[in-house]
Amino acid sequence: MRTVKNTSGLLFALLTLIQPEAHADLTISPVQLYISGDRQQRSTTATLNTKGEKTDRTYEISVFRWTQDEQGNDVLTPDTDLVVNPKALILLPDSNKVIRFGFRQSIAAMNLKQEETWRVKFSEIPSPLQKTGMSIALNFSVPVFVGNGFQPEMSFHFVKDEKNNAVLMAKNNGKAHFQITKFSIQDASGKVLKDIDTMKYILPDRQVSIPMDGFNTTSIKGLKFVMASNASKTSVVYDITEN
Repeated sequence: MRTVKNTSGLLFALLTLIQPEAHADLTISPVQLYISGDRQQRSTTATLNTKGEKTDRTYEISVFRWTQDEQGNDVLTPDTDLVVNPKALILLPDSNKVIRFGFRQSIAAMNLKQEETWRVKFSEIPSPLQKTGMSIALNFSVPVFVGNGFQPEMSFHFVKDEKNNAVLMAKNNGKAHFQITKFSIQDASGKVLKDIDTMKYILPDRQVSIPMDGFNTTSIKGLKFVMASNASKTSVVYDITEN
């Protein structure tokens, strides 16, 4: 079976941000899919919309099992357990298409020990070259999270890279993914020492490294990782421990 490793972040990651737009005239909603298994749920849907386009867009849809290696690099393996319907579509100008994602068996029958993850890739089949210029294919993917009742368990600490620059290590010891977006490093008084604008997923029992160029780690006692929560108006706060 073919396995694809992405060492530069999230493969096909145009739609993994918290914003729903993939293109000025193309959106998909939601951008994160959840199949919890509650009340016998085994499927979900997403809607692909186009507005203001002058030509059709044709897509092929493929499914990958999504894991990460020990360095937090994404590993995508072609998979058939998650079923997508349709597997190909033509999106007309100013129209929408509903895509269904689901499993043949119940989530309970899968006996999950932790949250499981997939990625669904939308690959555009380019239209012939137009007289006005070159057509540009737009490819993107959406994550699918499966299971319920699992929680992440995060820890943070600093290390130094080969050039002696500070690197923040974020480790997930839990059973569900954790998503890092824009965050700050603050001291014990709440003073912001550094802002970092990034987007990373950390799958269960994995860790990622976040470069902290220019950050002085001479004294890290009392430092905190602070990130705004998408689910509430409160912040997510973790102590940064000494390694």
